[in-house]
Amino acid sequence: MNRIVLAALAALAMSGCAPVHYAKADIDGLIVCNSETMDAVERQAKRNFAKVVWVRCPTATLRVI
Repeated sequence: MNRIVLAALAALAMSGCAPVHYAKADIDGLIVCNSETMDAVERQAKRNFAKVVWVRCPTATLRVI
């Protein structure tokens, strides 16, 4: 009986360390900086000998397919 309780407690303790599994609803709609747009703007600025200072990055929404 003690072994069963000990095994259950060990399993419960280890389940707290398991990585979080994200569902589609958790990830869908995550807003991040759009690095492709930033690179394109910086390349265009280099061609025109201009300087780009980012105050806010252009954003993109991640979608899970």
